[in-house]
Amino acid sequence: MTAALASRPDAPTIDDCIALKVRRLARKVTQIYDDALAPHGLTVGQLGILAGLRRSRGVGIAALAEQRSTDASTVSRLVRPLERAGLLSIEPDPEDRRAKLLRLTDAGAVRVRAAAPAWTAAQAQVGDLLGQSRLSALRFIVDDAFDHL
Repeated sequence: MTAALASRPDAPTIDDCIALKVRRLARKVTQIYDDALAPHGLTVGQLGILAGLRRSRGVGIAALAEQRSTDASTVSRLVRPLERAGLLSIEPDPEDRRAKLLRLTDAGAVRVRAAAPAWTAAQAQVGDLLGQSRLSALRFIVDDAFDHL
């Protein structure tokens, strides 16, 4: 920011930073879901991975990262404890032995089903806190912003 811009009374400040505002909101919402899912030994990020694997015969870490609009290292951090817990498996890709595929295990499918009511409760809690009108508007704004960035 230039000195001239910074001295204007209407100049943007760090408090106006949309990145920081979105991160703050994401942390608050994530905490609601993580608290609800904690009795099932999952975070909302982990549940998202497991639920996504339900619809797949196997997916690579890079492809999963792309689907979730994140990076492979973030997916790897989420996947490691899920593999240790036996909720997913990491297997060689039959089409490319250098690549690995993530697959949901039977135990993972059971855990997703068991955690579903907690996830639904978190959804309802966020809806109650924001109100359905604000929640619908937020969904629209988030989806629309994502499509434009």
